[in-house]
Amino acid sequence: MKTFSRLKKEGSLDDKLDKAVSDEIKKRKLARHPVNATDDYKMKTKKNLAFKFPTPSGEMMFHVYLRKMPGPTKGVMAFNYDLEDK
Repeated sequence: MKTFSRLKKEGSLDDKLDKAVSDEIKKRKLARHPVNATDDYKMKTKKNLAFKFPTPSGEMMFHVYLRKMPGPTKGVMAFNYDLEDK
């Protein structure tokens, strides 16, 4: 049986997917500080589609959407993503 503290350390699937997308954004040097904006559904347009890349398992594709954060922040981008079968 898993305790609550053990489950909290393992993290959820959403946290792992967010981390994978954030790492890919940093690797491609699109933003220094990516901010998760998964509740912003209006951001998912062709205009904001930045790139696609495969999941670590290779069975699906991430579609990543980026937009600049308002204000004088430099290097901060909001991101949202979708998963799609190959």
